[in-house]
Amino acid sequence: MPIAKNTSVPVIAFLVVGILALLSPLLFIRIPSGDEWVRALLDASHGPIFAIVAMLVAALLSGRRGTARAGAWPDWPLYLKALAISVALGALIEFLQGFEGRPPSFFDVMTDTAGALAGLAAWALATRPAMGEPRAAGGPNPWPVVALGLVGLAFVLWRPMHVAIAYAHRSAAFPSIADFSSARGLDFVTTDGLEAAIADMPAPWARGGGERALELRYDPQHPLAVQVVEPLGDWRAFSVIAVDLTNAGASELSLVLRILDATHDWSHEDRFNLPLVIPPRTRTTVRVALPAVEAAPATRRMDMARIANVMIFGRPPAAPGVLYVSRVWLE
Repeated sequence: MPIAKNTSVPVIAFLVVGILALLSPLLFIRIPSGDEWVRALLDASHGPIFAIVAMLVAALLSGRRGTARAGAWPDWPLYLKALAISVALGALIEFLQGFEGRPPSFFDVMTDTAGALAGLAAWALATRPAMGEPRAAGGPNPWPVVALGLVGLAFVLWRPMHVAIAYAHRSAAFPSIADFSSARGLDFVTTDGLEAAIADMPAPWARGGGERALELRYDPQHPLAVQVVEPLGDWRAFSVIAVDLTNAGASELSLVLRILDATHDWSHEDRFNLPLVIPPRTRTTVRVALPAVEAAPATRRMDMARIANVMIFGRPPAAPGVLYVSRVWLE
């Protein structure tokens, strides 16, 4: 029920402290992790936090104004004010995070908004007069409130569900580490800002109609860089890693295939680096024996049960060109 008009100062203080306590983890707690599922859950955590924040803000506003008069449900002005305050608090959190070296995230603000929307829908339904009784003819309709709440909930859950599907696809595709026949191949791939897209293979190199690959357009200002992050890391049952590459440019292309494990110390000597030279207008499959990968670190054996990254990169080229990456897989 809404807080009465004569709400005591301790209760108001309790609500304000509750709001600050809910927001403080977003500002002061950092969980360093490169795992996509961790980032997705951290982003989604804004939803339930701001759902509760919005309900507490609604309680404060309701207490200041007194219980809504009969027939005023749903109280849209109250909900809009609570939503606006909640979104403003979310934007303020993103602004303050900038002082800690974390760039503001518009997606986080959107998740804050969606969570607040879901929380306010729950608040509205919980404070609905005569809730549970049959609705009188012409009485307030709860379904717009329910619909808005479901929209907010769907937005909060969208990214975790997307990431869960990506992990399921990655497991099903193994021993393919990256397959660019569909957009799902981009789930665990980064290109460091390089222009990249899934595209049809050009006719001179296509192996059958409709073949697709990752198209990377590079130039002297934007050198090649593509990496597979979070591959399924246990490679002990395999003997070869293979990479299908097509240099569609008119110039020879010098690249490096880099592989590292989870215990990599970020030194050049602690990873596998293989120089590659791809002739112009050529499609080739590079195959590397995994024992050579395992023996690459200078002072230890690479942990073939915990491979963490596969990268292909090159120095700034003399002229622009196009590289197609069709697939990376184990044999």
